[in-house]
Amino acid sequence: MTKIIYIDIDSLRADHVGTYGYSKNTTPEIDRVATDGVRFDNAYVANSPCMPSRAALMSGRYGADNGVETHGPLSQTLNTPAHSIQWAGSWSDHTDDRPWWRLPELFFKNDIYTVAVSSFPRHPAPWFYHLWDTFHQPREPTGPDESFQTPRAENVVDTAIKVVNRLADSGKDFFLYVQMWDPHAPYNRTDNEIDHFADKLTHPYPTAEQIDTHREWDAWRSASHMSINDRSDLRRLVAGYDAEIAYADAEIGRLIDRLERHGLYADTTITITGDHGEEFGEHGLYREHWSTHDGTQRVPLIIKPAADINFQQGTRDHLVTNVDMPPTLAALADLPIPERWQGESLVPLFQDSDHNWRDAIVFDHGLYTAQRAVRTADWKYIRTLNPGMWGSVVPDEQLYQMSEDPWEQDNCVASAPQVRDELHTHLRTWVEEFVPETDALQTVAADGPAGTLAFNTDFDGV
Repeated sequence: MTKIIYIDIDSLRADHVGTYGYSKNTTPEIDRVATDGVRFDNAYVANSPCMPSRAALMSGRYGADNGVETHGPLSQTLNTPAHSIQWAGSWSDHTDDRPWWRLPELFFKNDIYTVAVSSFPRHPAPWFYHLWDTFHQPREPTGPDESFQTPRAENVVDTAIKVVNRLADSGKDFFLYVQMWDPHAPYNRTDNEIDHFADKLTHPYPTAEQIDTHREWDAWRSASHMSINDRSDLRRLVAGYDAEIAYADAEIGRLIDRLERHGLYADTTITITGDHGEEFGEHGLYREHWSTHDGTQRVPLIIKPAADINFQQGTRDHLVTNVDMPPTLAALADLPIPERWQGESLVPLFQDSDHNWRDAIVFDHGLYTAQRAVRTADWKYIRTLNPGMWGSVVPDEQLYQMSEDPWEQDNCVASAPQVRDELHTHLRTWVEEFVPETDALQTVAADGPAGTLAFNTDFDGV
């Protein structure tokens, strides 16, 4: 039997989740699932933000190859052989498309009931709709400040619970994808909910002096644009974020409770993760996902396998990305992994915490900047291909010793040139291995990141 639920929480950074060490009680329900499963401490999204991240997840391929590295016109199509088909009708009627199957398509074509609860395709992301048995789009409340990004988690879970009720009665194999926008901005929690998390600020950065410097920037999401005058303002902003996380977590608890009521919890593989994180001034931008720094790129990844899966509970420090999730879920469903998928199944890591694994991962950001980074156990190297509107403050190259400097404050490019050279070479080798044709991030860099063009009409590209 295959029963899989994938919970995708927008803008959720790992270090604001209790099981990852956060001191505030934001996620008791997520933490409860983590105690029953496997927690990955070094999980990153292969691409950020929303559209590139979910394109990587659904295609099983890196954005540099699948073509979705940003938002806007360049995000509308996933690269597949369908681009070269000139006749009407389904291109899969005329060619063997199995190497290119997307994640929901793999389940659909193997008779596993495939259902999504998400308003994400309204981004718009037309490729996201491809081959689901059922697609539910929760609606946002009425009002001038509402949009497709503001359906509340309670409405998402209300719909997901109705789906679970039907599935429990049907006895079907299923893949259920549940996407929440909370805690993505705008924050909609009450003052009382925010006050609950506003007692202190656990972030050591930005310092008061750094905030003063950031107030001199005249750019999108800089301190002056976000009314951040000091660390007390920052504390209130972060408390709003934490309140949104706690709200989403409580709704996840409702969904888990319903699974338990139906006797489905033990026999269902449950994944809880994010599509990217959120930064709060650690590098000058506030309440934004804009770079390859950990605040944007590192996410929680908790997988509770079904009871019939052999696994060791606990934590893993292996370097993984969301491109690894499609082959993982395929392996858990005992399905063949499409040849064009570029990740690796995490199942061997479930079974053996000492399993030999890759030494490094590569990930991109393509909306407000065009950056590519390589992360090893000890280091992170960032190459900026286009700094967007922050050319005066974003270095071309950054190198951080993550074991000593997890907040990425001390750029070691000049002091560790050998490490810089090794990781720069790794990036070139990675492109040769995983990008057989055009590197989509290079295209973004040449044209200028989409978010930069949207919010700074004077920007003229590279």
